[in-house]
Formats: sequence, structure tokens, C-alpha cells
Amino acid sequence: MSILKVTLKPGNNVLTSYFPARTGNNEGDFDWGVAKAVVVRNLYRKQLNAKFSKNLSGEPGNKESSAINAFRKICRTDFEERLDETKLWEYLDEMYFSDEAIYDVAPEALLFKLAPLTGNSPQHRLADMFSSLMRGLYIDKPVEEDCNFLEQQVVKSLRSDEVLSDFNGGRKTLSKGVNEKAYLPFLTERFRSDLQFLASHPKHLIDQLENLLKLYGYLYTAQLALNIKGLDCEPTAKPLYFIMENETASRERTDLVRKGHQTVSRLLVNIFPYLSMSEGLQEVSREDNEHRLPLWKLAQSLTENDSNKLRDYAEEFAKNRNESLLFNFPYDKDNTEPRYWLDALLELAVKQFDKGTTRSAAQSKFVKATEDELCSTFVKARGQVGKVLVMNQDYIALITNIAIGSKDKLRFHELLTEFNSRGIYFDKQSQQALIRFYERVGNVERMSDSGEAVYVRKIL
Repeated sequence: MSILKVTLKPGNNVLTSYFPARTGNNEGDFDWGVAKAVVVRNLYRKQLNAKFSKNLSGEPGNKESSAINAFRKICRTDFEERLDETKLWEYLDEMYFSDEAIYDVAPEALLFKLAPLTGNSPQHRLADMFSSLMRGLYIDKPVEEDCNFLEQQVVKSLRSDEVLSDFNGGRKTLSKGVNEKAYLPFLTERFRSDLQFLASHPKHLIDQLENLLKLYGYLYTAQLALNIKGLDCEPTAKPLYFIMENETASRERTDLVRKGHQTVSRLLVNIFPYLSMSEGLQEVSREDNEHRLPLWKLAQSLTENDSNKLRDYAEEFAKNRNESLLFNFPYDKDNTEPRYWLDALLELAVKQFDKGTTRSAAQSKFVKATEDELCSTFVKARGQVGKVLVMNQDYIALITNIAIGSKDKLRFHELLTEFNSRGIYFDKQSQQALIRFYERVGNVERMSDSGEAVYVRKIL
């Protein structure tokens, strides 16, 4: 059965899957707090109790603080049943409910950030990208870390049935708004293993979850841009060269430019046209949980029986976007290869946003939102060299920890191989800077001056 829609008709460009940016974005749409909360919801399979949420007061924008205050009352009652001196609550209140301290107690506290959201809140788009990368990953039971009696009681109150209930989402429920097969399977595999590692260290998960999501937000964006035109095979990790923040970028370090963000930036213009065209071609049933295919898999699933439909659609699309193309149609109508016509449609999809067209402004807004919201953490201007990828020490520590994972240590060259599997590369000069950094923080064992004999431990 063909994946193509029964009837293909040109319409507005629509994108609801695979990527969070749109041609129109509002302030607050990219909320990393909400993204973290959704990841925790999926990971722990917990959500705010329906009765708890129903009783929250205030405007939607204030429901997060309302949820925290409601939990504060529950927590106070639980403490006063166990404390001889009720005035101690004032100190406990200051300790756990001031300056967002509650979010440092347990990952599930992030669920309070979901209280203001409705099902169609635009903040879900960023979270959906990570839900898709999770592919239903969850942990059976939270890992318990050593903490004092007071903190244990706060966590116990938080995890009580009065506050939380099970998020009984099988794959179908978790896929609401994420009805798609993995576009970048290699990155999905790495994200799942890295998130699972952080989940085995809850305090580290609390500290590093936003950094992990911002790292994968960029890696996903860049790898999507680098792979989106490759329709003949499954995407692979393309090299992205980073430097450490204290390094100097120079023109002699050619990989920083040729295999860095400047290449990614030129290719970002393909993401919206390609994904919206792919979405417009496919017949997907959410009710039956039939997942949308990535464009590369769609291309491989086409048969000769699809050729006529794609050719007719290309003609209609060309006329709809530029009537002159109907009389000067630049494609061979006798060609019966479906890939020929898919390529034609993708070319037309990109051309509709050419400079000077009515849609060019929408494309510019999409690219700007992508650069500002998903790339800016790592993209820095370095003089005449231009924009390069820069990673600070916090992110170096993060990628080192997730690359080593459950192991005690890795040889330095093995560590670099793990980085490469995520698309993260460092040239020879940066590799030496990395070793010096590891030596400063004391997590390296050097058996000789050879990189083969340098072992790196986690930085936890």
C-alpha cells in the first residue's frame, strides 16, 4: 500500500513533526523548563494528580506557582505530623520553597512546570522533539540517593498519591504530537543511552538535564541539516568540529569552518521545505498509531506506481507557487522514476522560498528562530574566522560523563570515538587542550605521553 495521500493537492506549507521551529514563533515558545518537565514525565511515567491539578487557582500563567504553593501546604501538613516543634516549619519553608529550591529536591518536582499548559500549548513543540528522541524510554523505579531525613520527607510528600499519579502512557499515548518514526536513528540511540545514564544519578540529572537537552537540540538540528538531502540511505553522524572556549580559532584550522556551523547554517534553509513537503505527501493515521516516515525512508518506499501521482502533483504545485512554471515546466514528463519526481517536488519546495518571493520572509523567520533558539548556545563569532562551534567546560564535563557512561574510565582515543558517534569532533589542537583540561580537573591517568596510554575518568 502506498504511503502517499490518496489525493495530493497544493496547500499551505504545514510542519507538525520532526522539528520545533515554525515560520511564525512567539516569545516563550522555546521553554527549556517545559521541555525538561516533559522528559521527566516520560522518564518517570508520572504526572500531577488530576484532583491536585483541578484544585489549582489563579490565571493559567500563575498555575506553576499555584501548584508549588498547593504542594507546600501538603508538605507542611506532613511535616507537622512528624515534628515536635511546629515553628521549625519556618526554617524548612525557607530551605525548600524559596528561590525555586524545590526543583533541586527531586526530578519529579519539574512536573509543576506543566501545570499551566494545555494540550495545544506551543511549548509542547520543543518538548515533542525530545519525546520523539526518547522513543518511549522510561525507568521502572526512581534511583534513591542518600539524603537527610528532611529531604527524604519532602520527596516522600512529592511522590505521594495526593500529588502525583501514574502517567499510563503506552507508546500510543506518549506519541501524541510525536507521531513519527526516528529521523536520525543514530542520534536517537545515543540520546536514550545518555539520558538513561543521567537518570541513574538523579542529582546529576537535575543539574545537567537542561544542558543535555540544549546539546542534543543543537546536534539534532545540525545533523538534520547535514543529512536531510541524503535520501539514498539511513542518516549517519556527520563531523561537527568544536573548540574549547579558551582556544583561539584561526584560518589554519580549516575543519572549524568546513565542518562546523558555517556549513550547517547554509543548509538550514532546506529543513522547512523538505519536512513540510514530506508531511504533505504522507497519509498518516494517528488513530491507528501509524507513524509518519522520515523523508529518507519515504523515498525508499516509493514504487513506479507512485510516479504518475507525483508527476501530476509536481505540475499542480509548480502552477500554484509560480504560474509561469506551468508553461515552462523544467522537468521531463515522460520520466517514470518516482525518485525523479520526488526530487523535483523537493526542488520546487525550496524554490518557493527564494529571495524576492512572497514566502521568503516566512523562511527567514524559520531560520532565525532555529539559529536563535537551538544553535546560539554553541555558535560563537570568532573574528575573521567567523562563526565556529564552541563548548565551555560545563559541556565538556557533560559529554565526558555521558560518553564514559557506566564504565569507570576510557582510553582517550575511545572517548573521542564516543564523541564522534554523536557527531562531536575535535581537531588535534583541541584534543591536546582537552587533555590539559582533564589533567587540571584531576580525572586523567597518563601512562605515557602517547594518547593510547591516557585514560579519562568521569567528572561527577
